[in-house]
Amino acid sequence: MMPTKSTIPELCRRGIQRLGVVGLLFLASLLGFIVLYWTGWSGLSLVIDTIVLCVTGIWVFVRLVRYVSRHSLWSLRSRLLTVYALIGILPIALILVLVGLGLWSLTSELAIYLASSALDRRLSTVRSAAEYLDHTPPEKRKTAAPELLKAFNVHFPGLCFYTDDATGKHSYPEGTPDLNLLPGWKDVTGLIERDGKFYGWAHIVRGDETVTAMAPVTDDFIGDLVPNLGQITLTDTFHHGAVGKNPDVEYTHHQWRLKNPKTDSVPQIAIHNAGHIPPPVNRFDIDLNWIAMYPHYDWAEPNKKYSAVLLVRSRPSAVFSVIFTTADLARSALVGIIIGVAVLFLLVEIVALIIGLSLSKRITKAVNELYEGTRRVIYGDFRHRIPVRGSDQVAELTTSFNQMTGNLERLLSVEKEKERLQAELEIAREVQTQLYPRAAPPSRGLRLTVHCEPARMVSGDYYDYETVTTQKIAFAIGDVAGKGISAALLMATVQAALRAQISAALPIGGDADCHIESARLVSELNKQLYAHTAPEKYATFFFAMYDDHSGTLTYTNAGHLPPILIRNEKAVTLDTNGTVVGAFPFAQYDESRIRFEAGDLLVCYTDGITEPENAYGEMFGEERLIDLVKRSAHEDDNVIIKKVTDAVRNWHSAEELPDDMTLLIARRLEQA
Repeated sequence: MMPTKSTIPELCRRGIQRLGVVGLLFLASLLGFIVLYWTGWSGLSLVIDTIVLCVTGIWVFVRLVRYVSRHSLWSLRSRLLTVYALIGILPIALILVLVGLGLWSLTSELAIYLASSALDRRLSTVRSAAEYLDHTPPEKRKTAAPELLKAFNVHFPGLCFYTDDATGKHSYPEGTPDLNLLPGWKDVTGLIERDGKFYGWAHIVRGDETVTAMAPVTDDFIGDLVPNLGQITLTDTFHHGAVGKNPDVEYTHHQWRLKNPKTDSVPQIAIHNAGHIPPPVNRFDIDLNWIAMYPHYDWAEPNKKYSAVLLVRSRPSAVFSVIFTTADLARSALVGIIIGVAVLFLLVEIVALIIGLSLSKRITKAVNELYEGTRRVIYGDFRHRIPVRGSDQVAELTTSFNQMTGNLERLLSVEKEKERLQAELEIAREVQTQLYPRAAPPSRGLRLTVHCEPARMVSGDYYDYETVTTQKIAFAIGDVAGKGISAALLMATVQAALRAQISAALPIGGDADCHIESARLVSELNKQLYAHTAPEKYATFFFAMYDDHSGTLTYTNAGHLPPILIRNEKAVTLDTNGTVVGAFPFAQYDESRIRFEAGDLLVCYTDGITEPENAYGEMFGEERLIDLVKRSAHEDDNVIIKKVTDAVRNWHSAEELPDDMTLLIARRLEQA
């Protein structure tokens, strides 16, 4: 029956009384959240409204539960169904919400990381250009600056240099207006805002001399940071006041835009790339906005930092496609696995729901029989008997159900954890495989052949080689302490540190001769590992530099097993020049030099070759390795490697290797 006009105000009054002040605040915050979300507003107001909505929502939910428990849960059947809903259905809903929030948070962090790290790398390049000019003598900067501008013009159009040294103040390119830099600036690098525009800059102070590099940050600059990610916006909202109150800026299509960008008097405020947002892969792949703070300097306030807003608009699929560079087939398989697990989870929940309803029916039937029996006893019907099913039917049924659901939950948890760990190990193995060099560098006088066989999914053994110049090749081998993920991570750290040291020693441009001191390189590597790894982490390390022109091999052996040199069917072990790397910051290293003659064979190996034991506890040993290599020195390198690894496996005679097994062979070739 429809309420009359006289009853409608009364119903409204009662409803308001039941809701109370907190309930009305909940409805108001819910309405505000809907309005702010659909209008695209993502400022502080939305954050405050969300907090109020969550707090008042919890209060309203507690009151609703109390009301339902008092008025709707009189019967045992309703109570059992409610308890099952709280135990079985509500956790599933919460898990789904948690997974959704987790995916959103992960995607947000990845998107912001991709944009901010790409911007950091670009700005560090400006610093590199300034440092190169700073290291150039003042009298040669006039010649070096144009070459630098030409080299950096591709990624930094509009790059300018400003120098103040003994030769005076200069700006490059010629004709560039003076910098007019305020006094007090220290040695800084990063993003700077000047006259309403962003610049990437580096200011180097060396006593009374300064070198400054500035490059305008434009829409094209931002658009080229992370291709195919989406739209990236950099706004200076906090420094210049709220963007929403600025009459020169408007918010359209989820972006800050200048109303008249062609007017020079209007500050830049925001730069963005009008990048194409990839189409959604499914209906849930919606476009989202992610915000983070990015520090920048102000031209008028030396050395003082402000926070700009870095906004990324993209889709989760676009973010993950940038991160995961595997083939489409692998990505499809991953999506299929996730969908399969979700379907399995749903089926398990349906089965649990059916079992729960069945148990509820059987329990209520037993309680009803007990109730009827007690009623008959009250009326004096002592002949009535209640069927006894077990020693305690209700307790037994409840215990069985709880055991079933508990065991099922534990098994699912264990299986998921196992799948997660297996997936992480597989990803780690693929990543480590990508870190190893794929092919030996070309050389007319030296041929490198390497074989690495991990004892587990990932390896703690390390090898690397890199062409330094057309006449020089560097190669290395090492063994990280431990096994598994931790050893693989340290192995990646060793590789990154080594390549950074080699890259730092390479000349800029051309193929000029490069002299790398192996002892100094290993010493720097030792300091870096000690400073950035745990105290118990260390590695044995052998580094060598081969000069094809002179035929010499310069090396430093840091606690690694001495490599074996086979010459004229005789074996000689190389020197050890120091202790392991990463253990002691004060460790000193020397270097040795040998003449690498035609036909010589250098065998570098890890302890996974010589330390495996047979059934009697006897190790394979260095002598067996030397004897095997001497007898096979005339054969192909791959054949030698196969013979050695097969001999080690036969000696150990176990399915799983006790340690990672790595073998590197360097052979001096006959000159054509």
